[in-house]
Amino acid sequence: MNIAQAENDDDIQLPKDPFAYIAFWQFLTFIILLLLIWLNEFRDMQAFFFNNKEEGVNIFRGFILTAGVFLTAIIAIGNTYIQQNRVLKALISVCANCHRVQIRKNVWSRMEDYVSDQSLLTFTHGLCPVCMAEMMQEIEARSGNKKNKELVPSAGE
Repeated sequence: MNIAQAENDDDIQLPKDPFAYIAFWQFLTFIILLLLIWLNEFRDMQAFFFNNKEEGVNIFRGFILTAGVFLTAIIAIGNTYIQQNRVLKALISVCANCHRVQIRKNVWSRMEDYVSDQSLLTFTHGLCPVCMAEMMQEIEARSGNKKNKELVPSAGE
């Protein structure tokens, strides 16, 4: 199996800009909340669902709830923006040879340890199909060399 086949097997499509994707869904959630507030004001959903006494339209209550949703939206989206900037600004120095991560000056750690300590991620190790094929070829080549050495008598015999 080649790399192109492996990529086509999984139909998972990641968004090109994950932060914009998050912002879109946050925005959509707050719009839905606003629509529900005003639907409740004009259609009196308590009376509809719970057979309560119908109340008239209360514009003041609608505006107060809308202001609360706007305030919540500003706080939530602002916090998300700040967290995204932290993620983008956090550059990690990685050794080009051993792939260790620099934590502080002259202090290096394994990539897996660093990421596990800084996030909720944990690592498992395996081989991708390409590396697995290369590893199997190397193992077969080594085992073939050992068999050839056993079959060929040495000059001292």
